[in-house]
Amino acid sequence: MGREQGADCSRQRDGGCELEESEVRSIHEMVNEPPENRSATGNTLRRFLGERLRRHPVGTALLILLLLLLLLALLVALAVLAAPQAPVTAATPQCVLGCPFDWVGHKGVCYYFSRDYGTWEQGQERCSGLNASLAIAKDEGAMLPLLSPGQDLLFRLRGNGDYWLGLRRRGQRLHWGDGSSYSCRVPVFGDAECAYLADDGFRSGNCSNPRPYVCNKAQAPL
Repeated sequence: MGREQGADCSRQRDGGCELEESEVRSIHEMVNEPPENRSATGNTLRRFLGERLRRHPVGTALLILLLLLLLLALLVALAVLAAPQAPVTAATPQCVLGCPFDWVGHKGVCYYFSRDYGTWEQGQERCSGLNASLAIAKDEGAMLPLLSPGQDLLFRLRGNGDYWLGLRRRGQRLHWGDGSSYSCRVPVFGDAECAYLADDGFRSGNCSNPRPYVCNKAQAPL
């Protein structure tokens, strides 16, 4: 009795396998049919799917869900590919401009008020060693922070000292250290060769007199 039941179960399983194989062959044949027969094939496919859904409801539902997920993933991928791509540009490093320690920044220029004394020539050499020059202020806007008796920071920092400037007389005319002529309306008192910053404005004196000096240079990346 047990052997006959086992044989029957085996035949049923073999029959199920033959049925599934035949279903696969049917689907393959329907997919590869000519275009003119696809209308009838569509009806046959719907009947086939309906019959399979009745026989295997869970498996068919899972298969349909899987196909829908694949279709959704395909649509998303196509949408991403079709979207305009923003151009990728290399990141530009941002430079931070500033002044070295012990220097004072004002409108893009760094100023250094020395604590040591020297002649005009020595002041120029020491400023050059700091990658700067004796202070050059070619317009009144650059001079006012040094001359203003108000609340300007540069004026307060220089205190009461007389600082050498990068201004020197060559012949009858005054020239800045870079060779440009002095054309500002701020007067330079005196007829001596080298100019310096005094409490009451610009004055000239003997270049060999020891004084502190003021250097300036443009702000640079830190």
